[in-house]
Amino acid sequence: MSSRRGSPGAGEIRRAASDNAPRELERTRGRSGELVLRARNGRLEVISNGTFLISTDNEASSRALVSAALPWLPAGPLCILIGGLGLGFALDEALALERAASVTVAELEPVVASWFAHYGGQRARRASADRRARIVIEDVCDVMRSAPEAFDMICLDTDNGPQWLMREPNAALYDDEGIALAFSALKAGGLVVFWSPERYPRFEAALAARFPSVRAIGAVDVVDGRELEYTMYVAAKVGSPGGGSRLKADDLPE
Repeated sequence: MSSRRGSPGAGEIRRAASDNAPRELERTRGRSGELVLRARNGRLEVISNGTFLISTDNEASSRALVSAALPWLPAGPLCILIGGLGLGFALDEALALERAASVTVAELEPVVASWFAHYGGQRARRASADRRARIVIEDVCDVMRSAPEAFDMICLDTDNGPQWLMREPNAALYDDEGIALAFSALKAGGLVVFWSPERYPRFEAALAARFPSVRAIGAVDVVDGRELEYTMYVAAKVGSPGGGSRLKADDLPE
């Protein structure tokens, strides 16, 4: 599922920041442990194994998982894969693209899909009615592995970034093998976007070693009046025009 902050200082990044006590809506055992959905001041929050993951305050950076790549998307109809449903903002952003021919969301936790359907309001209703949208209960790595050269854009927000993992198997997404897997699932000229809480030089170097063009694009959430900035790594399967902060393997430390 789409994870938010499990690292030291993580509460400073994406947090349930309020003095008002949250109201628990549901608690269940998922594939990765205990999952809790709660409400606070009209906001929804998801907690995994006692750690805050995401709230509706994180809408901007969740949407940026899609929008950060828009300037470099290939022409024509788009086949999009999103890794991690979260609260559905990235799905909503993808479906807003007129050129989106299909949008597949790979979500590991069945209950997260159920929560979105029940609590997602208009966004969930739009997605349910949109024939382009499909939510599959699968590991996104398995989806990519089964679909070589199938996608124009892959958006990955399946954990807390390259270094602060909530689910250890997700480490495979951020190592050389996982980067190669994303590369192989993209069509020529396609893009992959990785959500990250900050800049990670070693991960940047690994991306730049595989992809001809890599950019770090900033995104900002406003939580309780505070601006919290994150990084969207946009990696293109072929070179593309300049923009953002372009990275090259020779420029980055190992």
